[in-house]
Amino acid sequence: MKTLPRTIRRNHIPLASAVSAALALAACGGGGGTSDTPPTPPAGPTTQELVQAYAQANDQLLAQRMPDSGAERYALLDGCYLGNGSTKAMLVASWSATQAQSSAHLVGRKMANVQVLAERKTTNTDGSARHEVDIGYDEKYIDGTTVIGQTETLVAGSTSGTCATPQTGDALRVLGNRRVAAVSLVSRNRLDVFRQLADGKPGTDSFQLRREVQFNISDPAKVATYAVVSWNAGDATRSLKLLSPRIVRDAVEMQGLSGNANWGDGDSFRQCPSGASGNAEANAATADCTTRGTSASAWGTNMSATQVNAGDFAGGDARFANWGLDKAGVEVRVDLYADDGWKTVNGQQGKTPVATYKVPLRNAPYPFAQLLSASYPMFSTIAPADESLIAAAFKTNGGTITATLQTATPPAGGLPMARSSVYSFRQGPRDAGSSGPTTVRTAAMGGTVAADGKTATIPYGGKPDGASATSYAEFGLIHTDRNGREMVYTLQYR
Repeated sequence: MKTLPRTIRRNHIPLASAVSAALALAACGGGGGTSDTPPTPPAGPTTQELVQAYAQANDQLLAQRMPDSGAERYALLDGCYLGNGSTKAMLVASWSATQAQSSAHLVGRKMANVQVLAERKTTNTDGSARHEVDIGYDEKYIDGTTVIGQTETLVAGSTSGTCATPQTGDALRVLGNRRVAAVSLVSRNRLDVFRQLADGKPGTDSFQLRREVQFNISDPAKVATYAVVSWNAGDATRSLKLLSPRIVRDAVEMQGLSGNANWGDGDSFRQCPSGASGNAEANAATADCTTRGTSASAWGTNMSATQVNAGDFAGGDARFANWGLDKAGVEVRVDLYADDGWKTVNGQQGKTPVATYKVPLRNAPYPFAQLLSASYPMFSTIAPADESLIAAAFKTNGGTITATLQTATPPAGGLPMARSSVYSFRQGPRDAGSSGPTTVRTAAMGGTVAADGKTATIPYGGKPDGASATSYAEFGLIHTDRNGREMVYTLQYR
């Protein structure tokens, strides 16, 4: 294993220029005389130097701002890049101002602790040379968070034979993880506060706490129709069946069912409830998509407003442990299918997945018992204080709120967190006079946070276009440690 210096020299001469200069000097005539011994050709850059040049280029790409164009944003990707279901061409074409804003935390990032994990020098079928290098690294952000233990496969030379648009060149480019879809796990601690949409007042249950793991599967290339995720929980195997948002939205069998909405192709897969009633067991073999519809893509345990003492917290943590998602390193298997096994209960039985990935849980959600009320992110105050006005505006023309923010504080030993999102959202049933899915969802509206991070101004909309009414609305505040853990606050009107 080779370890690179942590600090990369800013005045490093680009490798291409350095190599060209060396070749030019070698070609120049010397003093007098001749020699029968041919000159030794200059050695090319070492793997360590190639990786150092890549790391420097990666830092410089987003050193000051997010690029305006997709071509600039993804300039370090190889022409045959495939990562999490997206090709380079797809990423370049879909780049937008919205994406630039949502990924603004990447500005000023730095690669650190860069290591060469493995390398392979091969010859392509057309005779061209290929040099692949696997690296490990940390990525530091200016908000104080660090993504620890990332890996990437880089390539130099030619990627002939890998795709229809291979690339050549001496510099290392990103080849991607070669996955046909994006698969990730996020452990979440949630505080959900409830209001009645009718009048803005608290309902019977004013809030709940929740530990959950979110199974994020997205398929920008439209490869799969459904997925089965599974993991071991002691002597038992737990599993869930998740349906592509395209199927949930468009399939005849899903029209009018719970979850049928105007999802985007790139949204996360949705869970089909399993068990005889409700959604009380994690068992993909009993999941019934075409009868019971779909719900969110997370699995976890709730604690109601009446369960806020130490004994109740211990019981909630024991229930969550029973699901087998309470320890870092738990391996979750994701099988992606492209058939019609989603149409019937256990229809995946005997089918062959188009891809299978195994994803470890980086960190479990924090135990209920470790978190105080001051640990969760939340709105400490909200204006207007009369929430009946907010509820009414969600149903009519919308408005703006101002909220004072409480920052997420993880327990001792937890990684530092940064605010990743503050937003509003609403949805409603489709107007009887229009066509399409049963539920009309809206795009989230982002809020603006003051420079000191203490307050936020959040716009929100009214009745969604194409809906007969607003049936649900929320404000949200999310913090992340960027290593698979989030702490979430929602203020829900329902």
